[in-house]
Amino acid sequence: MTIQSNVEYLAQRSARPVYTASSAGRNASHEIDQPTKFVTIEVDDARDRDREDDLRDSGLHPSGFDLYRHHSEVTDFLDEEQIKAVYELEITSLLKSITGCSRVHLFDHTVRASDAQLRETKNIREPAFLVHNDYTRGSGIVCLRESLGEEAERLLQTRFQIINVWRPLVDPVQDYPLALCDARSIRQADLVDTERRAPNHTGEIQLAVHDAAHHWFYFPAMRPDEVLLFKTFDSANGGNNPCSIHSAIRLAHAPADAKPRESIETRAFVFYQ
Repeated sequence: MTIQSNVEYLAQRSARPVYTASSAGRNASHEIDQPTKFVTIEVDDARDRDREDDLRDSGLHPSGFDLYRHHSEVTDFLDEEQIKAVYELEITSLLKSITGCSRVHLFDHTVRASDAQLRETKNIREPAFLVHNDYTRGSGIVCLRESLGEEAERLLQTRFQIINVWRPLVDPVQDYPLALCDARSIRQADLVDTERRAPNHTGEIQLAVHDAAHHWFYFPAMRPDEVLLFKTFDSANGGNNPCSIHSAIRLAHAPADAKPRESIETRAFVFYQ
């Protein structure tokens, strides 16, 4: 089933917008120093699309994202000990089995909630209601150097990707799912390198301007034993191949008493050597 939803794009290209993220909690939000606009998009059911197994790159659908069944033994995703001792081993094994990579390095876990009270109670972030990609051609490399220090220069000689592993923590997701744009429908000219300022770090992300060719998807009613993998950086072709831009979306057909969306996303370097 195809649905409609509103997403926030940049209103026009700008030389270098600045995106400012607040701290976690009730009032977690973002600001952009350039005009944005909300666009009504059609979002197709990704569960109905062709698998296209013969076109897969590193185990992912050629769109740059795909869904996999994956059970976790973690009982509390805010428990750092469980994340380190259990979840990181689970995700490392999953990524190796799907991509065939030689090495995985996990470097970030972010829990989000759509409900302000949950964010305040758990000190977590909000869903990202903005069309964006997490890394630019430059910041993917900077992130590698920041994360792996002296090893980075050697690892830069081989192909690597940054893959986001997104898991819902409610059963099922009834509102605010993650929507993703097929990377094959994105032109490099649609993407705008943007400075990202956060309380503890300054980096770069990509924002986007709207193009009618953008082809959007989501996976309805995701459950905690499913994970959504999507590529946010790929060093192939000098990092110039677009990755899937994405945004949380509001569902017009969501029930009035829909459960607040909670999720955890894990960012990982995967290396091929």
